[in-house]
Amino acid sequence: HVGQASACHAPRGFTLVELLVVIGIIGLLAAIITPVVMQSLTKARNAAIKAEIDMLHMAMMNYQSEYGVLPPCIDSQFATAPVGYKKGGEAAKHLQRIFPRCADPAAQLNGVGSIPLNPSNALVAWLSGFTTNPTSPLIPGGARVKLYDFDKARIDTSTAAYFPSGKRGSPYIFFDSGRYGTLIAPNSYSDGTNVYSPQIQTLANGAQAFFNADTFQILSAGRDEQFGTDDDLSNFWPGTKREYLDSLKD
Repeated sequence: HVGQASACHAPRGFTLVELLVVIGIIGLLAAIITPVVMQSLTKARNAAIKAEIDMLHMAMMNYQSEYGVLPPCIDSQFATAPVGYKKGGEAAKHLQRIFPRCADPAAQLNGVGSIPLNPSNALVAWLSGFTTNPTSPLIPGGARVKLYDFDKARIDTSTAAYFPSGKRGSPYIFFDSGRYGTLIAPNSYSDGTNVYSPQIQTLANGAQAFFNADTFQILSAGRDEQFGTDDDLSNFWPGTKREYLDSLKD
């Protein structure tokens, strides 16, 4: 009788059908939850990038307040090494304007490295600040008063471009309003991989104009790390480019 009682109460394992049902339920839950989790992660990542764009925007506004003018985003007169920056280029002219006692601004620029100024590295170039010496604002290498505390690990050492965290394929792009229509190519700049363009808005009367017509644009590619797509972020759209475009339909 004892053997019969033990046999009656022995635990029963899952049948194949029950196991398949459990696996199916788990798969269904994963299919439901995964997009929600990915969407939340994307929103969190975009929020972090947007917050950094806003901080870069404030830093550039402080630059304008400090020096009375916005810096250029490109130097069309830059020549390949060993020439580098020239006296007649936009960068040297800007440095001369804000530091009139500087005798040779082109030499100052070349002293910190002959990397051509362009929209992908202009933020680092100018917001890294200057020394307190009005005749030698960049060299000799005294302590520079930074306008923004860049994360050095996110600066490309070969191009001086600054990237959002985890997105080395899409640097922050800076366009000053004076160069919206006068870049190397018509209204755009290419780094050899991507083409970057100042963004245009459609006004209520149907006319078109550049965003931030009197100041500057800061742009960053979104999740796909491709500039010019719907998930781009900026200092003038409240969210992504797609969210901005969708708001125009409401």
